[in-house]
Order: sequence, then C-alpha cells, then structure tokens
Amino acid sequence: MRPAAILTVLVMGLSTLGAAQAFAQRSPDDEAAFERALELMGDDPAGARRLIEPLADKGDAESLNFLAILVQNDGPDWDADPQLASELREAALSAGSRAAALNIAIGLLMTSDADHARAIELLTFAEIEEQLKSVTAYPWGRAYLFGWGVERDMAKGVAYLEAYADGRDSIDDTIVDAHFLVARAYRNGWDVPVDVDRAYRHFSIAAELGDSRAQWNLAMMLLQGAGAPKNDVEAYAWVTKSSENGYAEGMVSRAVMLATGEGVEEDDEAAREWYFNAATLGSAHALRGLGFMLLTGEGGDVDQEMGFAFLELAAEAGEENAQRLLEMVLAQNTPPDRADIDAVRERWIAEFGAPEPVN
Repeated sequence: MRPAAILTVLVMGLSTLGAAQAFAQRSPDDEAAFERALELMGDDPAGARRLIEPLADKGDAESLNFLAILVQNDGPDWDADPQLASELREAALSAGSRAAALNIAIGLLMTSDADHARAIELLTFAEIEEQLKSVTAYPWGRAYLFGWGVERDMAKGVAYLEAYADGRDSIDDTIVDAHFLVARAYRNGWDVPVDVDRAYRHFSIAAELGDSRAQWNLAMMLLQGAGAPKNDVEAYAWVTKSSENGYAEGMVSRAVMLATGEGVEEDDEAAREWYFNAATLGSAHALRGLGFMLLTGEGGDVDQEMGFAFLELAAEAGEENAQRLLEMVLAQNTPPDRADIDAVRERWIAEFGAPEPVN
C-alpha cells in the first residue's frame, strides 16, 4: 500500500475542516463553489478541480489542501504530480490548514527515514481542531508503535490503532493499515499478549478490504490452523489474491504451493513463473526457488548458468537456504564457466537490481 494513497483517502474526509480564518475569508459564492467541489470530487474530479483552483489561487487554506488531493493522483485529463501536491500541502499549512498539517504528518510517519520530529509537531498543531482528534489516533498509533518522533511504546501504539480501526464507520486506506498493524501486533506479541483470534479477525478485515499484506498473512494463519481451522484451499485463494495484488511474499507462497500441490493442483511451470515474478521485485527467497528449479529442470528447461547465478545472488542477500542449496549442488556438480555465471548476474542486476537483503 502506497503512503500517497493513505494520505489522499484520509484528507478527502477532512477537506471541510481546518482554520476558522479560512472560512471567514470566503465570500458566499466562494463557499458555494467549495461545497460544490466537494460534491463533485468522487464522480467528477475534473469539475471539482475547475471549481477549486480559483479558490486556491486566492490562498484559501482548505482549497489549497483540496487541490493537493486532486493532483496527488491521476485525473481524467492530468497525470499525478506528487511534487506539486506536496507544495500545495505546504502552502495550505502556511495558510493555516490544520487538515494539511495532519496530512503532512501522516506522510512523514509512513517511512522510517522521514522527519518524525516535525510530524509530531504538526500532529500537536492539528489536534487543536477538535474535529480532527479522532483521526489523529492513526498517526499517533504509528508513531508510538515504531518509536518515530516519540519514545517507543508499542502497547500504546496498538491501543491507539485498535481504537481507530474499530471506532470508525468510514473505510479508507488508513483503516485498512490500522487493522493490518493491529493484527501483526497480536500475532507477534508486540508488547501485547499474543492473541491469534484477534489477529485473525483484524487480518480478515484488512484482507477483505484488499490489503495484499493482510491477504498473505491470513493465508499463512489458515495454513497453520491459527485463529481458524486449517484450510489449505482457502489459504491458496488468499495467496492468489495477494500475489495478483503485487505482493512479493504472496507470489513466493503461491509458487511454493503450486510446486508442492498444497491447496491447489501441482503445477511446476506456474510455480516457476510466480518465483520469477517475485524475483523481479527483489525477493531473495524467490531467486533461491527459481534458481533451484532452473538447476533441476522443474517446471521447464535446465539452465545451469542462471541457476547458479540466482542461487549466488540469493545467498549473498542472506538467504540461508540458498547457501545450503548452493553447497549441495556444488558437491554434486561441476559449475558452469565463471564468466557465464557472472554475465547472467550482471544482466539480472542491470534489469532488476540486486535482491533485497533478508532480515
């Protein structure tokens, strides 16, 4: 799930909130245009933009914030412009929009290398607006869960996020992310007691709402019989959804289940394809699986050069099974020419990059 998506969905529900001064400066005609733009936003974003741009040009805080939402994503006749959206949010903040402050703060709290101290300052500013307090539970939850900008308190973060996830009627990406994080907390015991039933419930909600990470985690729980009876077929169905939504772990698990016939009819050729798909996204696990299939001829032709190259790349990324397989294969086979293996490695890295390190 992209941070920009979370940002956009949240602020769509906050466009009418913010500094009282901004409302006081609007004429009746401008206020009517703003309200009409809100009505059009979902069905006619181009019409909403035509109405809101003149208000933004006047420096209206919430109109600048509103316009940022529109340009953040592709529109009927424009391409997404994240840089312009960021500039508009900053302009809205300067004009007094507390909704923009909240919006910026959430964006900063979506990655580990952002300015989290600024995020906390903006959250504090946003909370002066009484109507925003319930929404700030989400970024506060992330802040405490990961210790970003505040002293880490995972239990407090989980409490914030669970209250937020279960306490809102509307559905957007922030709700989905909150359910996913709470589920992981209860599954792994992040300063809360392990509770597989609660984890399963929260994963289920996020999975049903389309979160590829939750879909994969739900599948793993079904394979283990954790939180629900073991069900390989249903697990494969969720793995399929996760993989088709572009989640690398889902792709790897789909490949494994296809290769072993777990929950689905065995299909080595399809397994090889899904290993390849995940490997192009940087998965060392997938490169290991694909490399071994290339060496053994499972699911297709044997390719010694690619097989050795992929196992080496996976092992260098910290994939322990890849190192063991490489040692096993080397004990039984003479490797291809070193130059040929290196050529495959160089081509792969040039096109897809080196695999991501295994944690």
